[in-house]
Amino acid sequence: MAFTAVAYAVDNTLTYSAKVTFKGKPTTKKPVPAAYNGILHVDTNPQGEQPETAPVTSVFFAKGYKNNAAYFPFCNLSEIDGHQSLSAKCKKAIVGSGTASALAGSPGSPSAQSVREDLNVTAINGPKGKSFYLVLNSKPGAPVAITNRVVPGQLVKSSGAFAFLIRFTIPTDLQNQLGLSISLTDFNVKVPSTLHTVKVKKKNTKLSYLQLTSCKKSLPVKAIAQFKDKDSGAPKPVTSISTSKC
Repeated sequence: MAFTAVAYAVDNTLTYSAKVTFKGKPTTKKPVPAAYNGILHVDTNPQGEQPETAPVTSVFFAKGYKNNAAYFPFCNLSEIDGHQSLSAKCKKAIVGSGTASALAGSPGSPSAQSVREDLNVTAINGPKGKSFYLVLNSKPGAPVAITNRVVPGQLVKSSGAFAFLIRFTIPTDLQNQLGLSISLTDFNVKVPSTLHTVKVKKKNTKLSYLQLTSCKKSLPVKAIAQFKDKDSGAPKPVTSISTSKC
């Protein structure tokens, strides 16, 4: 029994990087529009195994970021999740796009034996500036048809070197299906610095979804994935820490 436990133990790994681009000199009084590209990769040590499921992943944003979500058009989760198409209202709430991939299989087994699903991602602003939705759609030819499934993210204030974080929670049916564990292994999502006309204190103002108030050489980058032990179900947090050049 001891040998079996060791043989199938899973050592999950997490890598998260972010690239920020902007023009001008950001200051508190005059924040500049910022484009943000977040890249997340989940793997194992040694590489090439099926990772365990991570029901919750938190992505942290440094103090230099200002989030203008509260001023942007929004869409409710119930208006997106599982719908065949996005309404005009929800299309106005789109703030970014990207790609993702998932593996469905048995944690600890070779990932080559798992079923791979490639996905398109649409980032949509949620209500009251407190939600950020990653909307998943399967790419043509994918083994499973996925249409407008939402991975909801909750915006939460942070501390220390970080202004806020987005806590993403994977829906239960996207964690396990047909006896297979599902691991969302890759996300590459871009939020552009495009200016939108929004109302601030009843006045029309042009804002980007994210702005920068400061950026000296680099900004701290952090993500934490709460993996779930395949046997006990106990949480197994893994943290990724890096920097983003200014």
